[in-house]
Amino acid sequence: MFHVKDGRAHCHVVWSRIDLDNMRAIGLSYDRMKLRTCARELAHAYGLPLPEGLTEDRGDARFERTRDVTFAEKAMAEASGIAPAERRKAITAVFRSSDSAATLRIELERAGYVLAQGERRAYVVVDRAGHVHALARQVEGTKTRDVKARLSDLPPESLPTVAEAQAQQTARQKAVDERLREKARQRGAKSATDLAAKQQARRNKHIEAKRQQLAIIHASERMALHATHKAEQGRLFNIITSKVFDLFDHVPGLRSVIAPLRRNPAINPAKRHRIEDEALERRHQRDKQAIDRREVALGKIEARERRGLVRDLLRQTRAEDVQKQAQTEQRQREARETSHDIAAERTDDARSAADERRARMLERLERARQQPSGPRRSQRPGWE
Repeated sequence: MFHVKDGRAHCHVVWSRIDLDNMRAIGLSYDRMKLRTCARELAHAYGLPLPEGLTEDRGDARFERTRDVTFAEKAMAEASGIAPAERRKAITAVFRSSDSAATLRIELERAGYVLAQGERRAYVVVDRAGHVHALARQVEGTKTRDVKARLSDLPPESLPTVAEAQAQQTARQKAVDERLREKARQRGAKSATDLAAKQQARRNKHIEAKRQQLAIIHASERMALHATHKAEQGRLFNIITSKVFDLFDHVPGLRSVIAPLRRNPAINPAKRHRIEDEALERRHQRDKQAIDRREVALGKIEARERRGLVRDLLRQTRAEDVQKQAQTEQRQREARETSHDIAAERTDDARSAADERRARMLERLERARQQPSGPRRSQRPGWE
């Protein structure tokens, strides 16, 4: 069926899959790959352009899928600090290097994992953070039956449960953290003391400079206000007003009349001066309190800096401890490989020596066989 769609002419072809001779449907497996191959052949034969999806043929590689990391694995990685790929790589290396179930269990414990009995699976591993992983899913290129065959000498009933393994990992991690914290405390005691002294000197210097600057500003403001008040008190109107108020104060009947006038700052300059002095003092107190709050805030920031220093030292100590442990394991592995190679060389040397002795013995027997035999005793002279 030919038709035009969006300005592009194309056709649809329909085939019958029914085999009339045998009266059954013809198999249509891998039809998309066959159609892709057919499309490329037709395009090559008729010189037609191919779209980008058909130009590059990756073959079976286009169906390969990398294993996606789930949200649960991401959360576990953030909690334990071990990426899923690194965990699988480490467990796979341990599984392939071990030759027995007991060796596998010991090597897993050295790598930081505990082999346990699972609830739904026979064998699981528990990492440092207490997360449970199926052992067969952590070993790359190995099936469950291979794992069970390797651990046939170690039945699941003899292993600790998941709860017991998690308790072991918690206690072990707690001991490791305490040991690392002690190392960090010992290493960071002097650094923290030096940092605290530097922070104290820096804070004191900064705060004292602010206070001195603020004291100079406050003194200049008080002096300016005092000068303004003096100049205002020297005016003729203010002098007359104060004299009148003092005169009225001596008359008891007029005190109640002039009391509202005395409280009015627009008329009584002394009242206004007192209000301005109090307002200026309150503002100065607020400025001083702001300096004190700044000092407290700097103290909190410096405390966080000291805690961060201890945390960084702890991380550095943990990294160094892990590196030392890895180096120790590498040296032990190399020592085992060296001893194995030496034993193999000794075995080869012993075999070579035995082969040489056997060759010499065969050579002597061959020479003895090739030498001519002497005369018989009856044929020797002096015998009759």
